[in-house]
Amino acid sequence: MQLLTFTAGGQTYAIEATSVVEVLPAVPARVVPRLPDYVLGVVGYRGRLIPVVDLAKRLTDEFSARRLSTRLLVVEFPWGERSESSLPSPKARLGIVAENMVSTLRSDDVDMVFPTMHLESSPYLGRILRLNGQTVHMLIVANLLPAELASGLFAAAPEPPSP
Repeated sequence: MQLLTFTAGGQTYAIEATSVVEVLPAVPARVVPRLPDYVLGVVGYRGRLIPVVDLAKRLTDEFSARRLSTRLLVVEFPWGERSESSLPSPKARLGIVAENMVSTLRSDDVDMVFPTMHLESSPYLGRILRLNGQTVHMLIVANLLPAELASGLFAAAPEPPSP
């Protein structure tokens, strides 16, 4: 498995590369009032608006530094309830601002693994890996947003009333 690594608050994190749709230069987001401070707003992406999360602010109390290596990762974000017919949950696009997004690692190179954490306050934190002498904390993309927030951000627009 390929892992995409980046930093937030001076620590190294990774997500599975299969969840990444595209990596873009960081762009300013259009602020949406009353969202949590780690949701920067929305940006235009391929003709649609997608919400953007500042990963450093979600994980720490600091916003991401704007550097040349700061990127916007567009990821597949599963949201909503799974149907009884065992179809996969719906997916939406989510933008994630991450710093120093410059490398990929292979999980085959894992030297050591600390088991998945189950912290109620941080459900997005997964296993801690030791890869090529580097300690990397895995993130669970599907848990980056609380369910109530995700359902509000990704809810389908209501059907227009029929005449």
